[in-house]
Amino acid sequence: MRISYSRFATYRMCPQQYKLQYVDRVRVPTAVQLHFGSAVHEALNFMYAPRHLRMPEVEQVVEAFVQAWRGREREVSEEQRPAYFEQGVELLRRHWETHREREEGRSTAATEQFFNIPFDEGHLLTGRVDRVDVLPGNRLEIIDYKTSRRMPPERDMESNAQLAIYRMAADHLYPGREVTTTLVYLLHDFEMRLTQTEEFLEETRDEIREVLVGIEGEEYEPTPGTHCDWCAYREHCPLFRAPEVPEDVEVDVAALLMEYAEVETEEKEAAARRGELKTAIEEYLDRCQTERVEGGGYVAERRSYKRVARWDAERLRAALEPLGLWDRVTQVSSAAVRQVLSSGELSGGQKREIETAAEYRETKMLRVKPAGGGERGC
Repeated sequence: MRISYSRFATYRMCPQQYKLQYVDRVRVPTAVQLHFGSAVHEALNFMYAPRHLRMPEVEQVVEAFVQAWRGREREVSEEQRPAYFEQGVELLRRHWETHREREEGRSTAATEQFFNIPFDEGHLLTGRVDRVDVLPGNRLEIIDYKTSRRMPPERDMESNAQLAIYRMAADHLYPGREVTTTLVYLLHDFEMRLTQTEEFLEETRDEIREVLVGIEGEEYEPTPGTHCDWCAYREHCPLFRAPEVPEDVEVDVAALLMEYAEVETEEKEAAARRGELKTAIEEYLDRCQTERVEGGGYVAERRSYKRVARWDAERLRAALEPLGLWDRVTQVSSAAVRQVLSSGELSGGQKREIETAAEYRETKMLRVKPAGGGERGC
C-alpha cells in the first residue's frame, strides 16, 4: 500500500473523511486556500529551480505567480480574487528580498522532489518535498513551504510528522548525509529549523503503522471534532446525513431548532444584562452606605458571608497530628477538613482549634425579591 503524509494525516484526523476522499473518491470543490498555495509553490519552484545559474529577478518570480494564479482564479469567487492575488505578490516580494543573497556554499539540488521509498513489508512512503538544498560540508536541508494563515505553536512544529516523513525520504535518497528539516511560514516570514531524533522518527513510524492497520482493516468510523465545521465532505458524512423520519412523527424540527437558538440567545443577553444591573445596584448600595434598598415593589438586600479561602497546611497538621487524624487529609482542602470535622470524633474545643488553621475571605451576595412595603433609600 502507498501512504503519503496527506493520506496519513487525513486518516488520523478522521477515518471517515479518508474513506470519502481516497476510497469512495467523492468529488468536492477545491478550497481557495489550496489554489492560492499551489500558485505560490509554483512561483517558488521557479525561483529556486536548479537550472538557473543565478537567482531570477523579483519581477520574474512575481510573473511566475501571475501565470500560475491565472490558471486557477476562475475557481475562486470574484470577491476573493483581489485579496489573494495581492497577498501572493506581497509575500513573494518579501521572500525574494530576504533570500536573494544565498549563503556561501548553498545551492538547490531539487524542487518538487518526488519520493517513493519502501516502508516495512509491502508498503511504500510516497510524496514530494518542496525543496532540497545542499549546504557546506555536504549537508542537506529539506524545506517545506506553508501558506496557511495560522502558525501553530512551536511545540507542534517540533512534532511535525510531515517533516519526519521527509527526513525518512532524505535518509533513503541521500544516505549518509546530515539532514536538517525546515518549515517556512511564508505569510509570517518565519522559518523553523528542526533536527529530528531517531526516537521521534521511530514514534512517527509507529503512528504510520497504526494508520496502515486501520486502513487495511477498513476501520472508517467518523471522528467528530472542530474540523467538522470546515470539512468539505460534511454533507456526505453519515454523522451529518439527515435521518429517516418515521411517518407518524409530525414535528417541525426546524421550528424547534430555531426557537431553541432564539431562547439561548435571549438567555445570554438576559444574563449579560443581569450582570450589568447587579453591578449598578451594588454601586448604589456602596454610595448610599447601606445594604438594603426598596423600590418598585422589590427589595434588594446584600449580605456578607465568610468563606474559607485556604487552609494553612502547617497549622492544620499541628492541630490534627496529635489527634491521629492528619493521615485522613489526603489533600489540604475544605472538603477533606469538613469530613474530619463531621466525623463525630472531636470535641467542640478540638474543632475550634482545627478551624483556626482556616484563612477566610468575606464575600457579599445580593438578593432581589418582592417587597411588602414602600421604597426605602438612602
